[in-house]
Amino acid sequence: MSINAFVDHGFPPGEEFCVQFLSSNEFTLETLRLISSGTGRFKKAELAVHIANALEKGKLTSDEILLAYVKQPRTWLSLKLGTCACTSNLNYSASLLQEFGQDGWYGPIHEPNQPKKKWYIRTYRIVDYVRRGSGTASQLDERYIRWSVIAEVDKDYLALSWDGFTYSSTADEHIEQRTQFPFWNHIPGFFNELANHCQAQWTHPNLHQLVLHDMWDKYLNKSINDVRYKWKHLRIRAEASGLFINAHSSGIQEIDVRGLQALSQKLAHSVLNILGLSGEPEKISNAEDAILFTLIKDWGTKSYEFELDRELIANEIETEILKEVKLKRLIKIHCYFGLKPNSKTQDSLQHLKCYSGYYGGSTRVLEFLLKELGF
Repeated sequence: MSINAFVDHGFPPGEEFCVQFLSSNEFTLETLRLISSGTGRFKKAELAVHIANALEKGKLTSDEILLAYVKQPRTWLSLKLGTCACTSNLNYSASLLQEFGQDGWYGPIHEPNQPKKKWYIRTYRIVDYVRRGSGTASQLDERYIRWSVIAEVDKDYLALSWDGFTYSSTADEHIEQRTQFPFWNHIPGFFNELANHCQAQWTHPNLHQLVLHDMWDKYLNKSINDVRYKWKHLRIRAEASGLFINAHSSGIQEIDVRGLQALSQKLAHSVLNILGLSGEPEKISNAEDAILFTLIKDWGTKSYEFELDRELIANEIETEILKEVKLKRLIKIHCYFGLKPNSKTQDSLQHLKCYSGYYGGSTRVLEFLLKELGF
């Protein structure tokens, strides 16, 4: 089974290690092509060899490779705001291209056009097991996963981004079923480590207020400067008064959400029918909205997923007409509000699941949220 991280099978340090690292799931094909221009027809394995060879010959620098690497969009994101007194020089980041290294912070990696922005990489070794062969001749092999968390440090914020993966542990020589690596147990410690290194004071923004109130009120069924925005409710996980709700809007192809809104409509019709008001469309609509808002905003929402798009403006329609594109994809995120700090689940950490493709992953989400926060 492919692991969405770098798995070391005992590769020797140097160029061979570099080739294997570049070939792994840690690098996308697009990133490798960005590092080495004019190689559009190369396959990923060929690109990895080409880049490692160019690094060895001095035609590429380690900073060029690592900057492209840290700027890749990732699946998970956690943001803190504040300032730092200094940017520390930590472990030599170029060594990560040549060897597995030790657990710890590497960097900084510099952004040439943005001198106040720095990048760091936090590596963490995880033991993974796989059984080779079958029957009495089978053998339990140990290998190492190098999980990397990327820190983007600017004058007003710190953002950590990473990818998740599944791994196997063992119990009495038996391989346990593959499970999600519990990153939420480690990210808070990584925040604290970097704050100590940089003499910084960073705090999480109020994500609940930002998403469910500020952005909701700004974009939901609204037009700004004659531009229409489309907000889709996708999933909520909420708990209040001893009742747990897990509602999911599946198979969404239109702007109207069929899951959450269907539930709201059903409840509204039932209540208004009893009250003898079922024939009044305006009251039905108001009741549906009130129930939907309660489910999402006021029912102890632990996590919430949504999409935000906007209609294309005139000059965009002209350029996209052949693609039959009608909307500009802005963000799609699942927000974990971190409202249960003592939990052993993801609900202990304020963080975001970001979607790639049209929505650009963690890179696009961070850019959008910073703008909404006034940065």
